Amino acid sequence: MAVATTSKKQNIINIAAGLFRKNGYKATSIRDLAAAVGIEPSSIYSHVSSKEEILAEICLDSARRFSEGMDKTEKTFKSPADKLHALIQLHLEIAYVFPGSIVVFNGEWKHLPDDRLKEFITSRKNYETRFKSILEAGKNQGVFTFDNAEIVFNIIIQSLTWPYEVSRKYGKAALQTELTNFIMRSLNKNP
Repeated sequence: MAVATTSKKQNIINIAAGLFRKNGYKATSIRDLAAAVGIEPSSIYSHVSSKEEILAEICLDSARRFSEGMDKTEKTFKSPADKLHALIQLHLEIAYVFPGSIVVFNGEWKHLPDDRLKEFITSRKNYETRFKSILEAGKNQGVFTFDNAEIVFNIIIQSLTWPYEVSRKYGKAALQTELTNFIMRSLNKNP
């Protein structure tokens, strides 16, 4: 029985991510979600306690994916270039597997309830700090060339946010190759 409940809840969360992506969190009602799922609005509450819970699960699951990816990257790779390459692949893989969730993660997190917002921001800042440390290590080792890690980080993240919007338009392999090569070449000390 628990498997069916979990499966139904995950289906509701997945559909909600798509609706939040399309219409925005604020503009999506429980009634809209229930209609998309194919159940009565009151039945949604058998699986989730609130719309806020759904948003929190989407955002915190995405934050967890990025944190776990960072952990694996830092354990697996030694060189900053290999770590950066792996993080680019992580972002692009998540864009293809969870496109709705990532768009919500990037744009709708500000609607999280205060307790969950604090948890989310802490996780996000931790990830950003670790990412920038990889960039700085690459610069210090003479692998990357740039002046300001904060600016470079934001350029990279913005470049990696775009595929979430077009993940179905371009072939995964072509997009991964072009974006990875573009970012890596732009930072390469010896192009």
